[in-house]
Amino acid sequence: MVSRQILIIFLLIVQNKGNYFENSDPYFTLLTSPAPRHVRIQHIDVETHSDIVIDIQAPHFSWQLAHVYDRQGNQIRNIKQTGYHIIVTDIVRHQIVWNSGYTSSSSSTHILYAGLPFKSDTRYTVRISYFTAQYQSQWYIGQFRTALFSLEDWTGDWIGSNHINMNQLRTVANLKSTRIQSATCFISGIGYYQLYVEGELIDKSRRLDVGWTTYQQRTLYASFDLTQILNSTASTNLGIGVILGQGWYNRQQWIIGPGARPELSDNYGSPRVIMQLNIVYIDGTNQSISTDSTWLGREGEHRVDSVYMGTTMDLRAARSCWSCANFTDPYSLWINASVLPSPVNFTAGGQFSLQMMDPVRIGPDALHIATSGRRGNVDGVQGASLTDGGVLKPILQEHVNGQLFDLGQNFAGWCKLSSLNAPKSTVIQLRYGELRYSRGQNQINFAGLYYENLDSIAVMDTVVLNGTGNETFEPIFTYHGFRYLLVNGYDTINKDNIECYNAHSETRLIANFTSSSNVLNQIQHNILWSQLSNSMSLPTDCPQRNERRGWMGDAGLSIDETLFNFDYLNFYLNFLTMIADNQSPDGGVSDTVPFTVGFNPADPNWGTAYVQITWYLYEHTGDVSIVEKYYKGIQAWVDCLTNQRQRTGLARMYYYWGDWATVQGTANTSLVSSYAYLRDVDTFINMSQILNRTDNVQKYTLLYQELADEFHRVFYNNLSGVYVDGSQAMNILPLALRAVVPTSVRAAVLSSLIDNIAKTGHFTGGIVSVAPLYPMLSNEGHHDLALQLALSISYPSYGYMFNNDIQNATTTWELWNTLPQGATASLNHHMFNSIGAWFYRYLAGIELNALQTISIYPRMPYNASLLSYVKAEVVTIKGSIRVEWSRLSTDTVSLTVAIPTNIDAIVSFDALIKDGQCMKLLCDNEIIWMRGEKNDQLSFFKPVNGVSDLCESKRHNVMSVRVTSGEYTFIAYWA
Repeated sequence: MVSRQILIIFLLIVQNKGNYFENSDPYFTLLTSPAPRHVRIQHIDVETHSDIVIDIQAPHFSWQLAHVYDRQGNQIRNIKQTGYHIIVTDIVRHQIVWNSGYTSSSSSTHILYAGLPFKSDTRYTVRISYFTAQYQSQWYIGQFRTALFSLEDWTGDWIGSNHINMNQLRTVANLKSTRIQSATCFISGIGYYQLYVEGELIDKSRRLDVGWTTYQQRTLYASFDLTQILNSTASTNLGIGVILGQGWYNRQQWIIGPGARPELSDNYGSPRVIMQLNIVYIDGTNQSISTDSTWLGREGEHRVDSVYMGTTMDLRAARSCWSCANFTDPYSLWINASVLPSPVNFTAGGQFSLQMMDPVRIGPDALHIATSGRRGNVDGVQGASLTDGGVLKPILQEHVNGQLFDLGQNFAGWCKLSSLNAPKSTVIQLRYGELRYSRGQNQINFAGLYYENLDSIAVMDTVVLNGTGNETFEPIFTYHGFRYLLVNGYDTINKDNIECYNAHSETRLIANFTSSSNVLNQIQHNILWSQLSNSMSLPTDCPQRNERRGWMGDAGLSIDETLFNFDYLNFYLNFLTMIADNQSPDGGVSDTVPFTVGFNPADPNWGTAYVQITWYLYEHTGDVSIVEKYYKGIQAWVDCLTNQRQRTGLARMYYYWGDWATVQGTANTSLVSSYAYLRDVDTFINMSQILNRTDNVQKYTLLYQELADEFHRVFYNNLSGVYVDGSQAMNILPLALRAVVPTSVRAAVLSSLIDNIAKTGHFTGGIVSVAPLYPMLSNEGHHDLALQLALSISYPSYGYMFNNDIQNATTTWELWNTLPQGATASLNHHMFNSIGAWFYRYLAGIELNALQTISIYPRMPYNASLLSYVKAEVVTIKGSIRVEWSRLSTDTVSLTVAIPTNIDAIVSFDALIKDGQCMKLLCDNEIIWMRGEKNDQLSFFKPVNGVSDLCESKRHNVMSVRVTSGEYTFIAYWA
């Protein structure tokens, strides 16, 4: 036994190139640590995905270094990686396809695969171990599999019917054996599909699949590992069934709505499906089962489905176990399916590709909680908790023209009714709404559902009962935005028989933010719910009315906030790919993606989403390959804007939407468009620097300087000393741009803005100008004013949305004045959610900096009564960053930070007193710095474990220290 232990240790030493030894710290005696944590394969987190499928030949791997503790249970600081070892093996062929060997590197993210080419539909094992100066980790062992890399790998046909509403299809396959090594299904059904095997729905929480795309340019397919399911069947006869829905392949959604472009869906039509089941038997033989004209189909019990209008289901036509091999149906006519054309226009370069992003889901599988700490809502916050499993139950029931239920939360999804007992052919209707009429409001003595903000659609689900007793109805292939449910035709329903599902693209909640302010906490709650409500395979604008489109402006404005709160990396990478697919030869991108409404080229503040989404994905992950992939397309978009400017100049730069949804209306000016153009050029310069494209750095830097001069020259009013008319938005936007407002007039322009806000008592701009407002005020020494605006509860403000006489909002509104006048707008939008990024970047002070070196710099109000504490956490691909600060007194603050392994941070302490100085700094109750009593006396600094490089910024009165990984509690004293 002793000899075996010595041999193991010797092998580890050799494997680690001599770096394997014990730390000299007597309390640090670990020889190995836990395995790598939160491994990610192509941004997919293995801990929340049991079946990982990729469709690229060079995926990248990321992992977190585990925290290590001494014998006393204290977390050891300054854990740094020195190397890694990755081995990838073809499981079936028992072949190592990549062995990195020991690789000296501190990088634990985005390690690119560099092995043999992958094969289609093949399973692989990946093993990862990392090294530090003190130890080697245990091996992480996981699996992934590949998709179909070539169209030639597909054997099936697209099937359906152009003659009947064939939305239910089935076949019976004869298996060669029941001894199966692997069974892999590839399937795409458009608009939507559900897959059944032997009467069981595959992946029960998955809905509205596959994701909506511009189908002729790119159609997505999904893949399922059915090995366990097929191995559980005792027969060689296998029943397979598919239900199809209209989804966005139905042209009605392209015809309804403002500015619709139905011509872009001219080739859309009947639902269709393609499926291929590849089976490998234990003896090594193969079998492929695929869709063809031998499949049988009929119109199933769901007679109508529409994303906008809802579902109609006739349970009298339901057939039990219709997808089972032994199914017979003496009552329905099942006819052979027709072979239909592929929705993809391959001639024009269309793609049929794997859906790498997570699907839309319901229930606990839809939202994984990655953050630590409490579950449920913070005290004082209204609405449902995101951490309660995604199922909402009514909190109130009233009889108002039917049975009216209040779910207590605005969200996107639908409701299921159970225990329905009524005679055959009973018709029950479900209506959905965000708002109720208020008795007495506008002389209306009625408190029923409010439909005016649904525009031209009737949001209704209908079921016809079969009369068998204890029936259940859940609509499919549709969703609604609502808080209230009205049930007509069944007055005996009670709230115990209703449960509603919060539907959204699957994700992880990776952040939390709480503070001493109930107003800020409610804003954060509303941001989270409105963001999820509008994450339906792509970022939509609203979930309730006849839009639900991929408006670029909304997506670009909320991207930073979204990536702080949710793990939506592949979700937005999919959206970027769709933008690139849709890009025109002149570089133009469209206002909406898919291009259903709007213009191409887009309004510059909408098209900027292409640039900003790419940039913030890099900023939040450090993945340079994202910038590389979309760099050429972004340059084409910037050049498209440059061509527009060359024709008109900035003074007449084109626009369509402007600073949408301002207090007075919409600010349609060329300044607003020019702002987006300059910001895109500036961001593109940063991208070029990252990619070391010195040619473009030089070219576009010169362009930016030229644009900055022109911007000031054409928009600055020399007589009044402001930009354009001096309104808030007109001054905010140039102040937010780099090097546009000359130093000689900057103070005066800023002063004019501050005076305007003080005079009006509130912000007057819209979605474009509110995004830079809060960061700009905090950076310009007016953080207290930024907080005052954020804390306001009077109209117009975020706080007014949940402090009014009509309805206390649980999601973010579309307009500042959505209520009480008219309420024709959405109560669930995310285009105003940009303030959420300010919560993390300024109130908590977390700057990710592409995960190179983190910055922790919470801004402190001089008025301590405005905000007395903030607690925030952001879970990055390197680990969890936690910040908690508390104002102990007017001149003292406590700041606790936790920095993940394998990264350093700069921790900065903001001035608590205007023109004050930091007098003393403690770390873990030990004085590490103290100012001398006299100005000419040297200050005292004592480095401690993990803390170094203290510096003081005289300009901003900010103290900063550098820290390594670990947890620290500081106390700063000011005078």
